[in-house]
Amino acid sequence: MSTLQESSSQPVSKSLLPNGLTVLSQVLADRHTMSLGVWVRSGSRDEPRPLLGVTHFIEHMMFKGTESRDARAIAASLESLGGHLDAFTSREQVCYTARVLSEHLPQAVEVLSDLVCRSRFDPGEIEREKSVVREEILSYEDSPEEKVADLLAEQLWGDHSLGRPILGTVETIQGLDREALRAQFVGRYRADQLIVAAAGGLEHANLVEQAARWFAPPEGAPPVLDAVPPDHGPSVRHESRDLQQLYLSLGARGVAYADPERYPLVVAETLLGGGMSSRLFQRIREEAGLAYSVFTSLDLLRDGGLLAIHLGVSPEKGREALKLLREEITGLLNEGPTSDEVEAAKMQLKGAVLMAQESVSSRMYHVARQELYLGRHTPAEDQVAHILAVTREQAHDALRRFVRPERFSLAALGPESGEPLSDRDWPLAAD
Repeated sequence: MSTLQESSSQPVSKSLLPNGLTVLSQVLADRHTMSLGVWVRSGSRDEPRPLLGVTHFIEHMMFKGTESRDARAIAASLESLGGHLDAFTSREQVCYTARVLSEHLPQAVEVLSDLVCRSRFDPGEIEREKSVVREEILSYEDSPEEKVADLLAEQLWGDHSLGRPILGTVETIQGLDREALRAQFVGRYRADQLIVAAAGGLEHANLVEQAARWFAPPEGAPPVLDAVPPDHGPSVRHESRDLQQLYLSLGARGVAYADPERYPLVVAETLLGGGMSSRLFQRIREEAGLAYSVFTSLDLLRDGGLLAIHLGVSPEKGREALKLLREEITGLLNEGPTSDEVEAAKMQLKGAVLMAQESVSSRMYHVARQELYLGRHTPAEDQVAHILAVTREQAHDALRRFVRPERFSLAALGPESGEPLSDRDWPLAAD
């Protein structure tokens, strides 16, 4: 067993158990609670195409019964102690979390280990859960914000796992069986594919001891992680639907989590559409009154990324909003952001980083993601230093590189105003 401890105001301790399990903790001696997470190093982008949705379905099955607990006992296991369990599946990870009082660390570790190591995958529960996930898929389809994001992902990544829905489809979920679930489980939930991370009032040695005692992951062939596909260029797609609003999402390829360029890009994205004081919010909503919702988002993946712009507008104002959006971006590229804009964006990001440190759950997520993407911990103070070091020229360069209008694909969901939106409304070549 090896242990690494890095110096910062709240150091992160890292231990590698003999079976390959990674254990991380950030000890906050003044806290009486803790957040514990078990992270799987692969997500929906790493599942075989015929098994679309299997990663998320396995997450559901972990709560449906283990060798020692049924679903009701799992639900009561930590709630009866004043804590709670949760989980989520993303494109690159699965995470099981427990939020408990510090005194209940042993129980939290045991319960999470039971979930991720000893699920029964009972055939009857599998069939029942198919109905639950089917309803989740249908609910997702009824959410315009989620649906338009899926349309955009399909345009950007094409026939690739990043372009497919995390939940799968009704058809692929219906085709899952115990054999398929077990085959995915034994490879992707191996000890060397798991990270146990905790933050809050705890002792690292105790966490390591409990993890070594309770975690007995399955043994199978390691999973094959996919790679980002080549960029096939932008496109415009309008899916007509009877909605009150027209939902517009524009997206372009960005950078990976570990790319040093992420800091200038994060500053650029923040001043563009990261809040109420951003360029797009002020110009499109406050001044022009064309949209209720307008904001940007930035996804940093292990080998690529996505920069997106989202708007919700009245159908008859869609073309006007796109024209104004293009004009605002072009003006920003030509003139560059002001020094005040850059400084305000940096301070906004500094506040977000440091305020997140107040939450033990946010700290746990940060510690785990740093390990997943970098293999090391970057203290919050260092993150802030990188952000504050971004110059106006670097932010401007990031805008010119990543936010050129002709780089963006457009996905539209909602009523047509005359005819569907096309590349006449969002030209795919430079003006």
